[in-house]
Amino acid sequence: MEFDPPVKERKSKELFNIISNDEMWAKEIQLLAEEELFRRNFTQEEINYEKNRKFNTIKKLRERQSKKIEKNKTESYTAIEMMLILVFFPFTLLLHMNPLSEFWELDAGNYYKKIWQRAILIIVSVFIWIQIIIRIV
Repeated sequence: MEFDPPVKERKSKELFNIISNDEMWAKEIQLLAEEELFRRNFTQEEINYEKNRKFNTIKKLRERQSKKIEKNKTESYTAIEMMLILVFFPFTLLLHMNPLSEFWELDAGNYYKKIWQRAILIIVSVFIWIQIIIRIV
């Protein structure tokens, strides 16, 4: 199987990244990357050390990300953000053309509480703006 760019043309740092990340790279390219590192005169100890170091770094990063995603579930809007949504929601419709995009972004970040808050704030905002327009006309 051929890879683009070929394993032989990749930098050593990239090869270490390949052998350290089981989730992102297939075993076949990992073995080829390790063989290429041997050809470049890296010892088994150096390869294992770098592999473990990068693996631990990736593991810590993923743990941090999962904690952040878990924390996002209960994060809510501040009072100022809520007021801004109430006042400026109709104007954001004109700018964004797709009001659901905000919900998709919140869902992607796992902000479940903010999704419900935003939905309620939008309903209240529409009601307030309808009342304002009725009073003016």
